[in-house]
Amino acid sequence: MKKRILAILVLLMLIINTAGGSTGSVSADEGDGLAWPAGPDISADGAIVIEASTGSILYAKNVYDRFYPASTTKILTTLVALENSDMNEIVTVSYAADNYVSKTSSRMGLVEGEQITMEQALYGIMLESANEATYAVGEHVGGSIARFIKMMNAKAASLGCEHSHFANSHGLHDEDHYTCAYDLALISRAAYLNPEFMKITGTVTYAMPSTNKNEAKLLTNHHWFLNKTMRYDYCIGGKTGATTQAGYALVTYAKKDGMTIISVVMHAETWAKVYTDSKTLLDYCFDNFKTYRMSDLGVAEAGFPSVFSGEIDEFNEDRTPVLSSSGAGGLVILPDSVLPRETVKSITFNSEADIGHGNNVIGSITYNYGDKVVGMADIIYYEAKDTLNGAMFEKSWPSFMIPVDVAFEGVDISSLSMSQGKQAEIPSFSELIDLKTVTPVAVGIGVASFVLLVGLAVFLITGKKRR
Repeated sequence: MKKRILAILVLLMLIINTAGGSTGSVSADEGDGLAWPAGPDISADGAIVIEASTGSILYAKNVYDRFYPASTTKILTTLVALENSDMNEIVTVSYAADNYVSKTSSRMGLVEGEQITMEQALYGIMLESANEATYAVGEHVGGSIARFIKMMNAKAASLGCEHSHFANSHGLHDEDHYTCAYDLALISRAAYLNPEFMKITGTVTYAMPSTNKNEAKLLTNHHWFLNKTMRYDYCIGGKTGATTQAGYALVTYAKKDGMTIISVVMHAETWAKVYTDSKTLLDYCFDNFKTYRMSDLGVAEAGFPSVFSGEIDEFNEDRTPVLSSSGAGGLVILPDSVLPRETVKSITFNSEADIGHGNNVIGSITYNYGDKVVGMADIIYYEAKDTLNGAMFEKSWPSFMIPVDVAFEGVDISSLSMSQGKQAEIPSFSELIDLKTVTPVAVGIGVASFVLLVGLAVFLITGKKRR
């Protein structure tokens, strides 16, 4: 009974706190993102820049136009391989892998019967853009190249790619092999969230050992920003691509002052222009946008609406398919000209979440500026059911997760701290939050319930004393 009363009180505090609104905020309809900068002109026909952890779109040009991806395809190839194999697996080069890929195209020198590890193959794919290696990896991971291509398309679809179709694993021209800047950004961001991928794509040179067919060799990254053909100190990875039909395409990962962004430039006229366009976009975004940590909202940034104050709305994932709750970084990103208090926050809970020991995703927080989603993170409820040597298991949250004790900014629940490890005093999630969303209508019901609860308590205590 005590736990239920505490849960009701916490819920009431949430309702009362929620009713207050966010001072200085504007609605999505009022804002319309009018203060969002347009960005510089570039020569390439299509381009997009996104912030890596939030997925926020910082720059866009013809992002849904169809282009051929050329070897930027290999980002998806490598991601699918990483998610479906082990780096120590042995890949054997088949006759098809050696002979069904143009001998004059980009290769790392593999021949039929050669055996290399998956790790060596993926470094060859991302650094030397080895087409025959993509075929060998596809056969190994998918069982056949056809099944691997189906896996590629399924992965792209799961990421929200609606303007893409992949017909091969390497990107050599095929009329039925196409994408757009927006979809390629989705794929590139998913790859960014894979630490092993980022280790590979950020490697400048890789020492390839001798094999049963070839001598040892040095693999070198083709990306100019990494191999210093063109200087850009903030680059941490990327992939090149070029065919006659695709023109020149470039994906670049760059990090500066704690902010990581991903640029995609497609259908440029020359290598020089695709790199110049990329550098222009990256510099512009670093110079004109700023990130804020959600854990600081309402604390370090005066006027920033605290996480659990303001109206609670249903989260609408359709606002921007670039975002994914499983990948958001607990950050909000805004143009320098936009004040943090101009954002609008929405929160949603999942009362049907399966709660077990450890970290449990129970909802999400999103921040909007006008019609743009500028930040999102999961809300994490930690439940300690087991002990190890008399001590609670150590709690840790990935960077994109906001713990409940941080998320409940401004709500006095110190007696119900999720980190104290006193399970008997912590209401279960189903008791703590027994609804998916809280609306303003609930305020009246909550206040009435509170009055009734207090009245009932007084009546019971008074009656007991009389008896």
